[in-house]
Amino acid sequence: MSGKGNIDIIIEDLSSHPHCPHGPTILFSRTVKEGKKRFFACAACRKRKDCNFFLWEHERGKMSELKKSAWEQEIKKYLKNINHRKKFLTLHKTYILPVIKRIYCNTCSQFVSNNEKHVDHNLLKGINDHQINHPSELLPALEDAKKEAQFLFSKSSVETLVNIFRNLKMLNVICIGTPRIHEYIRNDCKDMNSILLDIDSRFHDFFGPLEYCWGKGMIVVTDPPFGGRVEPIASTLGLIINDYKAVNNVKTDLPIFWIFPYFMEPQILNSLRNFKMLDYKVDYDNHSLFQDGPKGRKYGSPVRIFTNLDPGLIRLPENGYRYCKPCNRWVAKENVHCDLCSSCPSKDGRTYVHCSICRRCVKPSWRHCYKCGRCAQVEHNCSTIVFSKECFHCREYGHKKSECPQLSQHLCKKRKISRKKKTCTVKAINKYV
Repeated sequence: MSGKGNIDIIIEDLSSHPHCPHGPTILFSRTVKEGKKRFFACAACRKRKDCNFFLWEHERGKMSELKKSAWEQEIKKYLKNINHRKKFLTLHKTYILPVIKRIYCNTCSQFVSNNEKHVDHNLLKGINDHQINHPSELLPALEDAKKEAQFLFSKSSVETLVNIFRNLKMLNVICIGTPRIHEYIRNDCKDMNSILLDIDSRFHDFFGPLEYCWGKGMIVVTDPPFGGRVEPIASTLGLIINDYKAVNNVKTDLPIFWIFPYFMEPQILNSLRNFKMLDYKVDYDNHSLFQDGPKGRKYGSPVRIFTNLDPGLIRLPENGYRYCKPCNRWVAKENVHCDLCSSCPSKDGRTYVHCSICRRCVKPSWRHCYKCGRCAQVEHNCSTIVFSKECFHCREYGHKKSECPQLSQHLCKKRKISRKKKTCTVKAINKYV
């Protein structure tokens, strides 16, 4: 499966892959002069100094016992301080202490009862109940963009997402890398259940080993690192969906909310073709560009929700959003419906304009270039506008999926079918509006 630059990811069963301390490794393919070379490397860390596991594929069967033993020791070393039951008992002991005696050591990532052993460490003292129940507000956010960078949802985004779940009657939530949502549900939503899955081991100190749920009315919400590759994430979500179907003996997919930037839409839809992007702008507390306000991005946060649910079932807040009847979905107020495109086309928070020559809506800052034969930024080099990546539909080079000649002949037919379906479902959806 193609990826960025000359590195591809080979999607296959990970159960046979060698393990590093962070779990099963991923098989990569690198293009070199001699052809393609395939190797295993860490799935979590993009910098070799954070995890130096590396193994050429052809050496997998020849891995020496000494090397295997060395990596087994690394895995044990990584996991040795994680005794979830013991940490949970420590948490309860901390609860009964007076606030003034509650101490958490950031250096050692643990609650401490005797700070004499941690004199030179980074200590958090006087921890109140709210902080214990909301560790994402207590712990310093990890900032390594190549490993575990943490951007935390704003309160308004958390409340909006949870309200969407409740309106959809999805009362059991699997939170993958979304601690703020898990904290909000467990503390403020008595009618809902939640489990947190996160690579940050510090959460062992705050959440018990039995905080999980399974059954009907379930949804997965995930906020993976924006620098992560789409292919393995999509593959993992596909496996989760298949397991859900098998365990519950159902044909319907497990609902998914994948939080990711809007400009990754082509890659996500190429891997998960039944997903759709919602217009809701997801804000973060600790990222200056991914939030509303004077310091935020001019056109709002670029982060969106990708889901396999029908967008017509998802109501967005009336503050900043509206219901588009022709599209049968909620969209941003600045996303004006185009009758020629039969859609609300805006992606980035601006109102797009229709180009009669290209026969599609484009960013308002773009102009049609007759030399290129397409719309582009006013200041551009015509010679650089060459599509080096394959079309997501026909797999040919030189054009995008939106301009694929194989799709153009079926476009009118699809629009007629789509309009007919929307007309039939409007009455059924009105209760959500």
